[in-house]
Amino acid sequence: MTDETRPYLDQLVAWRRHLHQHPELSFEEHKTAAYIAAELAGRLRHARFERLTPTSLVVVLDTGRPGPKIGLRADIDGLAVQEDRPDLPFASVEPGRMHACGHDGHAATVMAACAWIDDHLDELTGEIHAVFQHAEETPPGGAREMVATGYFEDFDFIYGFHYFSTVPTGTIDVKDGPASANSDLFRITVTGRGGHASMPADTLDPVVAAAQLVGQLQTVVSRRVAAGVPTVVSTTWLEAGTLVARNVIPGSARLGGSVRTTDQETRDLVQRSMREFLAGLEAANPGMTAELDYLVGYDRVWNDPARTAIVRELAQARWGDDVISLPPMLGGEDFAAFSQVAPACYVFIGAGSEEKGFTSPHHSSTFGLDEDAFPIGLQLAIDVVRNGPRLRA
Repeated sequence: MTDETRPYLDQLVAWRRHLHQHPELSFEEHKTAAYIAAELAGRLRHARFERLTPTSLVVVLDTGRPGPKIGLRADIDGLAVQEDRPDLPFASVEPGRMHACGHDGHAATVMAACAWIDDHLDELTGEIHAVFQHAEETPPGGAREMVATGYFEDFDFIYGFHYFSTVPTGTIDVKDGPASANSDLFRITVTGRGGHASMPADTLDPVVAAAQLVGQLQTVVSRRVAAGVPTVVSTTWLEAGTLVARNVIPGSARLGGSVRTTDQETRDLVQRSMREFLAGLEAANPGMTAELDYLVGYDRVWNDPARTAIVRELAQARWGDDVISLPPMLGGEDFAAFSQVAPACYVFIGAGSEEKGFTSPHHSSTFGLDEDAFPIGLQLAIDVVRNGPRLRA
């Protein structure tokens, strides 16, 4: 920690632990947004509050002087996960609800950044907008809703970050260009003709066709996408028939899964390949139909190269060789909606500690964050705000 962050850390941790105990699901964050607003209204002297959607919040700190209009974004929703961390005195008290992705830490860090900004407003220029975004975890996502209001179209820069339990505390991952993946979902329904298991020749077996599709889908990555282009096609769901009728070939089978890409050309290629596979299946099995339901989800997060270079420089000035650049994260992140309307940078901050037992993956019941990462997250947010004029478009 630095002398600059030290006065804010106890409050940051207290805010984080309260939020962790009281998670709410996407589009249900009424109490969470109200708590953040109430806490900051009691702490900030110069803020105004905007409600772009029912469960989000924007805190505006206006210096009254010409300068950049920048955003600090935090997500605030939890997940439908039952927490399994009896070692934490601040574990979730909401059954089946958990902050299993660190959004409590993100929100508390931006709250603390608001407190610092309010205390140093006379040293800054322009406007700083702290964006407490709802529904990051559930497509189509809260960011898209907020962006649709037009509020962010004249922003000069927007900054986001993610505490990561699989990266050691003290490490800062700053990526150029794509920081996360296009995140899509697919569902395929194969309809054939059922019958008795002892007479498969009298049927159009959708189970065999669906099983062949599972293998065929893997060839999109291995045979159609150029080597080295980050792409994942995962079949995660396969369903046909019933256990109590194992002597029946069912009339239909269903499969589905997830697609991750980092460019639009590959995204289109995957979807086109799926449709070609299904057309081939129908041609080879007259009378059988195969229907694709392809849900285009979150787009990739795009880190503006020029501004990301400045953020990297700020990080390296404090943390030197601990600043790294890993390949794009293939998870989905709806900060992408902000990065489409304003120059943006999204950073990953290590918050994993084997010694403290915080190494479980995100979205797991044993997930946790090393709170020693919070001073890093807060300091980098402060540095971004202080350098707002450099980050201006």
